[in-house]
Amino acid sequence: MTRAAPDAAAAGASAPRQRISLFWRTFLLLALLIGASLGATLGIAGLLDRAPPEQRLAWEVASVVNLTRSALVSAEPDRRLGLLDQLAHEEEVRVLPKEPEDRIDDSATGPRLRALQPRLRQLLGAQTRVVGRVNGVDAVWISFEIDGDDYWLILPRARVERQFGPGLGVLGLIAASLSLLGALLISRLVNRPLADLSRAIARLSRGQAPSPLADQGPTEIAALNRRFNRLARDLARLDADRSLALAGISHDIRSPLARLRMEIELAELSAEQRASMAEDIERIDRIVGQFIQYARTAEPPRAERVDVAAVLANVDHAYRAAVDSGELELAIDHGDARHWIGDPTDLHRAVNNLIDNSMRYGRASPGEPARIELAARRTPAGLEIEVRDHGPGVPDTDLERLLEPFARMDSARSERGGSGLGLAIVERLARRYGGSLRLVNAPGGGLAASLTLPDYGGIVEGGRESPAERSR
Repeated sequence: MTRAAPDAAAAGASAPRQRISLFWRTFLLLALLIGASLGATLGIAGLLDRAPPEQRLAWEVASVVNLTRSALVSAEPDRRLGLLDQLAHEEEVRVLPKEPEDRIDDSATGPRLRALQPRLRQLLGAQTRVVGRVNGVDAVWISFEIDGDDYWLILPRARVERQFGPGLGVLGLIAASLSLLGALLISRLVNRPLADLSRAIARLSRGQAPSPLADQGPTEIAALNRRFNRLARDLARLDADRSLALAGISHDIRSPLARLRMEIELAELSAEQRASMAEDIERIDRIVGQFIQYARTAEPPRAERVDVAAVLANVDHAYRAAVDSGELELAIDHGDARHWIGDPTDLHRAVNNLIDNSMRYGRASPGEPARIELAARRTPAGLEIEVRDHGPGVPDTDLERLLEPFARMDSARSERGGSGLGLAIVERLARRYGGSLRLVNAPGGGLAASLTLPDYGGIVEGGRESPAERSR
């Protein structure tokens, strides 16, 4: 078997693009619709009302001045005071004579009143003046004349200021903000059932039992959740039945194997025949052991602080006989991997299976020792372990298939004592912790197995919850 050299450019071209989530897709579509609607509404409103607020206010003030002037001119002299009192009480409009000694304070006029003055001069005459404070009284003072006499028309400042209320732009901004907030809430409401389903599927893919999904809400979502709940129950029951069957069959097989060993020891056989038969029985026993391991991967793991260095030291000790016999060259580097949160039996089992797989299929040539390098390192999420051999490698098209149960590269593998479950057991253990097992052809030849094991059990380290638990 030869390894096809990976093409970096092709790998980069085939890398999946970052996709936008349904939540943000729904929100952006709603935001686009809201923005287009508001833009069209504000545009139409601007076309229907072209006059600025200063012009509208100037027309209104000019109308008040002209009506007041006409009323005073046409009214009888003895009724003018009553008319002025009526204007003051009912319309909040006061009229006072303009005196030369009036103290005019231009600093209180303000930019809006200054913008109003030239428009009023066009309507009332060039001598019209708009002031914000006269004789210490804050109001809107507008000068006009009646029969050559100058007067002040006094309006409350609030009556004028309300004409300069928020413009269309401000109103549009407020409406857009409220609408976008509503779109955000609607997007969350629409996306929540799918997000819950996604998390439940993630738990199911790790071999964990997901919490039942709510069967309420929209009919389509409720029907989908009911079917998923039924699927999860069926898969859990199927997995339990399969695990029970594997464990039962394996246990039933091991009992006659033990009797066969005793009969071989008592039988009158040559040493060569006895060794050959014992080797066959040992091979069957190893395969049965893998069946039991695969069945036990469905059980929930323990969560405890594991000394990674101690586990790897035990692994090194377990393979010491193979190293001394020249069958194996094993280099273990635990680096900064001091601890891991999980089940120590699972860690030991995963490392052993990876090394056993490399010993069987990772030799450069028959008769040579298997050269295996194991490196472990601590990550913020948990633990990463890489086991690399220096064998012929595997075709890239078969890398994913090797992680499936009972997968074999060729018929010759059945003669090496394997059942096709070693890597499947490791991959299933990794998924149970929310991790992964990835196989790649290493540069320079050989196969590299990269195992990621996040911390398990929601144990908080350094004040932060483990990523494996947050993903649930």
